[in-house]
Amino acid sequence: MKRFALSLMIILFAAGGYTAFCAAADTGRILPGTMVNDINISGMTQEEAAGVLKDDAAARRDSSEFTVSFEDQQFQIDVRDALVLDYEAAAREAFEEGHSPFFKRGLARIKSYISGSHIDHPPVSVDAAALHDSIEASGLLNAATAVKDTYHLEEEKLILTTGAAKKPDEEGLKKRLILAVQTKDFEQTIPCPAVANDIENLEQIYKEVHTEPQNATLDRDNGYTILKAVTGVDFDKENAKKILLETKDGDVSKIDLTYTQPEISTSDLKEHLFADNLSSYATKVTGRTNRLTNVSLAAQKCDGTILLSGEEFSFNGTVGVQNAQTGFKKAGATLNGRPVQAYGGGICQVSSTIFAAALFANLEIVERWEHEYVSSYIAAGMDAAVAWNELDLRIVNNTSYPVRLDVDYRDGYLTVTIRGTKTDDAFVRIQTETLDTSPTGMLEVDTYRNVYTENKSQLFTEKIAHSAYLR
Repeated sequence: MKRFALSLMIILFAAGGYTAFCAAADTGRILPGTMVNDINISGMTQEEAAGVLKDDAAARRDSSEFTVSFEDQQFQIDVRDALVLDYEAAAREAFEEGHSPFFKRGLARIKSYISGSHIDHPPVSVDAAALHDSIEASGLLNAATAVKDTYHLEEEKLILTTGAAKKPDEEGLKKRLILAVQTKDFEQTIPCPAVANDIENLEQIYKEVHTEPQNATLDRDNGYTILKAVTGVDFDKENAKKILLETKDGDVSKIDLTYTQPEISTSDLKEHLFADNLSSYATKVTGRTNRLTNVSLAAQKCDGTILLSGEEFSFNGTVGVQNAQTGFKKAGATLNGRPVQAYGGGICQVSSTIFAAALFANLEIVERWEHEYVSSYIAAGMDAAVAWNELDLRIVNNTSYPVRLDVDYRDGYLTVTIRGTKTDDAFVRIQTETLDTSPTGMLEVDTYRNVYTENKSQLFTEKIAHSAYLR
């Protein structure tokens, strides 16, 4: 009985002491031994602690520019406006640690004396949009495993290794940046985590590997030397994606490559370049000295013009403006139905002769105009009027090979020869039809191009122009 009474007295004494210990706790201050990261805020009020932590947050903010590494590259990421230490939340958490319900305060206080209270990772307020912008501005998001390191070509196969391609893991990097701010890890380079990038990488591989077949042609920027033909290369991109998705990291896959030979090989071009006379047309040149000078000068400017496949010839663009400074003379021309003297008078004979030759060469006619009156040197419907900045003659080389205009003026004749490469036996006949009646009282003529095979079977008829002349 005495022993029980003694035990009871000890318990009551301890309870009384613990109660007094709880009552003695200073409810207005933070417990002893309380640290937020490396900042000691023991015995401070919540407001005092918030002030100290605010200064710490400002210091962290000023230091929050990190070096991030990815694939042997380094990037500078400034997150000062995106990550802010939430010092008020840290102060509140530290304060609440010692201000639990009355009978728990003693335990919290005892713990603070023995081991202290540590908040190792104070909360960080994150502006998600600003953080993304900061990472993007560094250029990191454009980095990825070098494409060429993830594949190679071998015996008409594309060799791919699943998982070899990596790209920056933005979400993973955000977590590391937040942790670095929390722990004041400002000096160390942060390795950027990576994620698989096989599918996006395949798109880049396709851009590098896929090649359209290209015919051999001439290099206009290098003296018209021969540009070699290019063999086309392709592979089934969708099938390659499926294979990558179905295989494990480290697995090697072989994708079939498809090769397409160009229509015109380098040897074909060398052998057949300008080998054939596609057409030739001549007109007789008459007139006074100035007109002959203009015809000769325009012919010289057009002579030797080379048109690659698909290129366009512009008479005005080739001959240029006609005035005294460019060497042209005043000669007879027609303006609004009246004869006038104009610089370059007579050059329409050059454009008309080129037009006629282009018709017989079966080249595409893009722009052509008739004169006000039927010309003396060429039949109605076969002329091509030009006027600087107003009327032009434009022709496109619609053949697969380059063509060349040889424009020769000598012995009173202007001859235009178009040289190129015949790829079939088709030939051209030009037909002009005069309309029997014209409500305008003008001479109206339609020009047709008829294309035939070698055995004279007609391939097609094409209306080239409608001309209306004053009588």
